[in-house]
Amino acid sequence: MLNLTNLQTKGYDELIEIDGDVVYQVFAIKKNNGTYSTYYYTVPKNKLDQAEDYEIEEFNEFNELELAIKHIQSKGANLSRFNIFKGNKPL
Repeated sequence: MLNLTNLQTKGYDELIEIDGDVVYQVFAIKKNNGTYSTYYYTVPKNKLDQAEDYEIEEFNEFNELELAIKHIQSKGANLSRFNIFKGNKPL
């Protein structure tokens, strides 16, 4: 299970091959006073310079951690890779 303290953001980014195309993805969850925000971002690597035209960016909010986890996993996140974000945080 993923443990979060209040106002903490955990997640990861990666380059991964999906159906023969390399894509850049970001997954994150943040706890904020009893609610859980999720963030999902994806864009084809070869379109990073035109990301605004090709990206998918989703923010969602849940009242339960389990629902947030199920949602982010449905996007392809691997919970074992989640760690504290350093530097620029997506949430």
